Amino acid sequence: MLAEFAADNSKWSAKDTAIHLMLGISIRLESYQGVSELNPNVNLMEFFSTQVFPELQDTNQGNRPMVKATALKFVCTFRKQFSKQDLLSLMPLLTTHLSSQSVVVHTLAAYAIERSLMTTEESATGVKHYKITRADLSPLLQNLFTGLFAIIDNPDWNENEHVMKCTMRALSRAGQDVIPVTGIVFDKLAAALGRVCKNPRNPSYNHYLFESIAALVRNCCSKDPSMTAELEGLLFPPFQTVLQMDILEFTPYVFQVLAQLLEFRPEGAGLGPAYTSLFPPLLSATLWEKKGNVPGLVRLLQAYIRRSANEPLLL
Repeated sequence: MLAEFAADNSKWSAKDTAIHLMLGISIRLESYQGVSELNPNVNLMEFFSTQVFPELQDTNQGNRPMVKATALKFVCTFRKQFSKQDLLSLMPLLTTHLSSQSVVVHTLAAYAIERSLMTTEESATGVKHYKITRADLSPLLQNLFTGLFAIIDNPDWNENEHVMKCTMRALSRAGQDVIPVTGIVFDKLAAALGRVCKNPRNPSYNHYLFESIAALVRNCCSKDPSMTAELEGLLFPPFQTVLQMDILEFTPYVFQVLAQLLEFRPEGAGLGPAYTSLFPPLLSATLWEKKGNVPGLVRLLQAYIRRSANEPLLL
């Protein structure tokens, strides 16, 4: 099959079949964490270097997209077999494939990045740690978020939960290194939230969207609490829409993030008019009758009590 493709590159299905065949015969034991046991009679890394890696290096997104998709699947499947240096060399290539107009290709690229960020290895002392560290990820963030938000912002594509999960994972792993691109990322997330408020149709996508927002709030405000004012300005409009329209899928998330923002407000800043006006509706019995709201409401009221000790709100 590979000889057939080498003789005529238009016969891409032959190479695609060969890669799938290698996927089938190489695995002895596999779980959600990846492949843990390989067929010892197969030279997996040689096959990757000669047949799969060249497809990932090809930046012409219109060239054999189905083979590119299979190559990305190969990376996802055997991510545990790659060394740290292998994964670091792959990350820019995976990011490049986020620009593909093929939904299958850019979805698999996002999935491969997300899974690579979660790949671990054991140290000599038996302690597990991520192969790609926060320091490794930091220089990749600009291009990574550019590629991810190009997909998220495209109105012609459906909400892609794998792309949003990759965004969430990158934000969570980046920690405070994400601060230099906070403005752009938050604008994009707020815009995505505004769109889904009109039609909340994909629960998984919505979950990862709110997790992304929460991760960004945590990363930024734990470093600089004064940033809460800027983030509140971006998030309050869509949050008010959620609460006014009583979007049941979103209210538990909104209460959690509001509590998070209030907890991070600088000491002495008080509540401010927005939080003060929000407080009376939080006591409505209707909100508390919905069990999904209760954890977020409890945490939010606790934040109110801590932040309003010297204000007449709760007296």
